[in-house]
Amino acid sequence: MDVLTVVLAIVGGLVIWLVLATTIRLLSTPPPELDPEDVIAVSQDYHCSVCGAELTMKSVNVQEDNPPKHCREEMVPVWRSA
Repeated sequence: MDVLTVVLAIVGGLVIWLVLATTIRLLSTPPPELDPEDVIAVSQDYHCSVCGAELTMKSVNVQEDNPPKHCREEMVPVWRSA
């Protein structure tokens, strides 16, 4: 075998190993803990404009103000009288 082929094989193997090790490290890191004071009780209904699914949120994080997603689209808030 040629020396260049061996060097390229070793470098290629190291690159693959580094990419896989980094990916596994990122996937194994747990998400940050939520502060219980940032979660409030609500009763908000949402409707998916694509498939018609409905969802009722009972609690939300005050730091996240985006509506939930369904069918890769943001759901539409539904206002119902109490």
